[in-house]
This record gives sequence, structure tokens and C-alpha cells, in this order.
Amino acid sequence: MGTRVDYLDFAELTEADRLAWSSFQAADPCLWSPYFSHSYVAAAEIARPGVKVMKFHDESGPLAFWPVRPGPLGTARPVGGPMDDLHGIVAAPDTVLDLQQRSVARHVGGYAFTATPSNQQRHGLNGQMGDGNQVMDLSAGYEAWLNERQTASSNFRREHRKVEALLNDPGTVVAHDATDPAAFDRLLELKQIAYDQSGHFPLFSLDWPRRLLETLAEQRAGDARGVLSTLHIEGQLAAISYCMRSERVMHYWFPAYEDAYSKLKPGLALLFSLAQWSAGEDVKELHLGLGDTRYKRQMATYMAPVRAGTLALSGPQKLATLAASLATRLEGRHRLLDIPAKFARKYHRVILAGALRA
Repeated sequence: MGTRVDYLDFAELTEADRLAWSSFQAADPCLWSPYFSHSYVAAAEIARPGVKVMKFHDESGPLAFWPVRPGPLGTARPVGGPMDDLHGIVAAPDTVLDLQQRSVARHVGGYAFTATPSNQQRHGLNGQMGDGNQVMDLSAGYEAWLNERQTASSNFRREHRKVEALLNDPGTVVAHDATDPAAFDRLLELKQIAYDQSGHFPLFSLDWPRRLLETLAEQRAGDARGVLSTLHIEGQLAAISYCMRSERVMHYWFPAYEDAYSKLKPGLALLFSLAQWSAGEDVKELHLGLGDTRYKRQMATYMAPVRAGTLALSGPQKLATLAASLATRLEGRHRLLDIPAKFARKYHRVILAGALRA
């Protein structure tokens, strides 16, 4: 008998499934991020119910787990919507799935992904190469990472001298894995301000993103838990970050700092301190997320490739994907031709966020 596929509510997974899930994640370094953990999906289900899991198995037991959030036209998306910097299928690195089989298409019409590990191309998640996940390699310790970065960049050395002076100042107090509700609230306020200034949808105007962060902090699971860090200068809050960690990876998720202290670079100082603390906690990698911003280039040891695209399985999804692709190619040729592409992007944001105003 070949591979079978069950389409389950997340709550239907058993303890044996959870253990198999954890073993698959541990076996593939591309899945070490807490985003791929059972506990992260559990938190996403609490914050915003409706998560489904496609369980691939044969007579020997589970082969893979594919957590998704279903949407219109049967198109599945990441369980945390716009909160998910990474997402995809959890399987052992030597497992290859056939996502074109009828038992998959019977449950989902397609899958819209923005950052799956590049090695998931083996399952048919091809898409295009994205910006990549910037990774700080802490496997040999903080000092080894610091020495490598100082050797690689004179700009890095200058930035490090500035933040080192701030961190060594007796008026600077840093706390990691802190419980500080006021600092957490201020972080979300600062992120809202940043969203407004950049023209992006204010994610934390919705209830469920905050609930997701709170759940991750409260459950303190070993494979996915929230980590709040703060930096105070002379008793005043200057920088905050909310990260998520697994056993091996710290994901640098939501950082912010107070503009009044910007010249002192408190946000960057807190990141250096977080890296040192994480290495002491036996974290092997600190993930800075997607993008090619200056500080990420300076801090990252390398960029892990990811893929973005759409897997179209059903007839309606294939038509929708073709139409969206055509609209993107035509965009910029005439203002009327821009409308379909803008509509497609708006539609995708609405489905990811679960709000019409997204």
C-alpha cells in the first residue's frame, strides 16, 4: 500500500503524531526554526482557530505533516498568515512527497507560499527564489561569530564599537527572557507607529496577532516560545524585541526602539546582547528573517535560500494562478492594467490577515 493522506483538524493529531513531527523537524536543519514546530502551530490554532493538517503516512506510520490554513478556492496558506516568516512541510530530509496526487488535490486546491526552505522543491514547491533568510551562525559560540564578522567587514567593526560602548555603560540595563507587560505593550505600539509610517497594514490592530505572541510566551514550550528582551538607559526603556526560539534557533521577530535614543543605536545593541545571550543558551542560529537590509547583511553569516510561489492543483486554482501571473506581467504598461495585479495583492493580504481592511 502506498502513501495515504488524511486531512485533519489540528486537534485530531495524537501524541504519537507530535513525537513523529518533532523527530522530522530535528532531522532537517532547514526545519530547526520554531515556525516548523508542533507548538507554534498549536499557538496559531489558539490565536486564530481553523488550522488543518495534511498527514502523509503509510503502513509504517507518519511520513510528513503539512499544516495549512484553508481559504477560498481551496487555496491553503501558512497557519500564521503574515506572521509566518517561514513555513512549509515537516518531513525527514530524505522524504519526497507527491503533492500532485489526487488524495492531496481532494483536500486543497493549491498552496500560496512566500518563504519555504529551498529544499522543499523536492516536494514540488518550486516557485521563485526569494530574498532568503539571513542567519547568524552561533554554533561555535558568540566570540567565534563576532570574530568572523569583524574580519569580514570594517563597517561591522565600527558599529560594534558603538554598541559595545553603550552596553558597557553602567546606566544601561539589559534583560532577556523578561516578563514585562508594559514593555510588551510599548513594543506593539511602536510597531503600529512603524506600520503607519511605512504605509503597511497595521497588523496589531487585529486581536489574533497579539494573542499569538501572548500564547507563545505563556506556554513556554521547548520547541516554540516567546522571548521578550529589553534595554533600558538610565531607567528609561530604549529598545525592545520579541523573539521566538526553539531548541536550536532564535528567530528575531519584532524589534523596536524609542526614537529619542536612536543615535545611540539601542536596537542594534540589544541584538548584539541577544546574540551573546542566545549562544550561552546553546542556540545554534539566530535568524534575522527575510530581506537584504543593511544591518542584516552586516550581522548575518549567510543567507539561507527560500522559495515563493503558488502550487496550483485544482482547475479553479490553476485559472486563478494564471490570471494573477498574467496581471503581474502586464502591470506598469497601463493604469487600467494595474488594477488586476493590485486586486490580487489585496486579496492575498485579506486572506492572510483574516480582515477586509488588510
